[in-house]
Amino acid sequence: MNTFELQDFNKRIGLNTDLENISKQICNQYNLGSFISNELIIIGYEDYNYCLTTTNGKYCVKIFNNTRTKKDIVNYLERIRAVANSQINSPKPLKLNNDIVLELDYKNNHYDICVFEYIDGKNYFELNQKANKETIKELAKQTAMINQLDIKPDFIYDSWAIINFEQEYKNKRKYVSDKYKKEFDRLLTELKDINFDKLPKGFVHGDIISTNVMRDRNNKIWIIDFAVSNYLPRIIDLAVIFCNMCLDNNSKENTYENIALLISEYNKYLPLTEYELSTFSTFYKLANAMHILQTQYIAKTEGDSEENQYWLNEGIVGYSFSEEKALEKIVKIKAK
Repeated sequence: MNTFELQDFNKRIGLNTDLENISKQICNQYNLGSFISNELIIIGYEDYNYCLTTTNGKYCVKIFNNTRTKKDIVNYLERIRAVANSQINSPKPLKLNNDIVLELDYKNNHYDICVFEYIDGKNYFELNQKANKETIKELAKQTAMINQLDIKPDFIYDSWAIINFEQEYKNKRKYVSDKYKKEFDRLLTELKDINFDKLPKGFVHGDIISTNVMRDRNNKIWIIDFAVSNYLPRIIDLAVIFCNMCLDNNSKENTYENIALLISEYNKYLPLTEYELSTFSTFYKLANAMHILQTQYIAKTEGDSEENQYWLNEGIVGYSFSEEKALEKIVKIKAK
């Protein structure tokens, strides 16, 4: 990582000292042993995440972006507590004085910090892989467990969330290439025609994508980062998985098979309604459209990156697979 990129990450938390100094404070507060090293996790657009190695082992540290309000952080912590008390495969947060957050003041700066257990593995973005059949089955199971959590947290606005497509497209339409403007105009009409009152709702992760799905050395699947989870139509979680983890960029047929498998498996744990299935094609297109919209906006306003190009390509390929008749056939594979 060059100096400019590092400075860009440091701006997220207003870092005005060597990160090692913050890590030593964390080690002392949590009794994690002596500091050895830090390794910044450069994937992701939001918070400041890194791996902390100490004489006691490894840990994942999240320092909240300083643009997050106190309310945002309280909302996030509510979500993490609910997940931590469940059987969902997600890294557990470390406790400090019976809480899961460290409020650290250091050199005239304030940091809100969560420390999580370290998962010895890599996410699917780092692996440069998509889900195989067994992983899709596990994702269906984990997603159903997430959607059944008894929690209705305060709403957190996420600019990438499908639910916010109308507002985001209105604000950023001028940055979208002409090729997609007419497509997205029609898609917005489809979205407005959906009766959200008829869609079953639940606790939704909202971002089950390759950067937030890990595979450890024992091939166990882990879901990470509930920062943008909300109480929303549960079909949203499936749509997000459809457009990335189920996507085979080189095969439309394999992509359709993966999507059908995810629907069938999920339906074993939480039966999907006919109305949910009828909205499937719209949500699938919305998930891909969001990747195109946001990455084109970022490229033109903040500068491009390898990760940004990855998500743009995912959106373009996924959207090109959104043939109405093919998608309608998929939903008919619903498990009995």
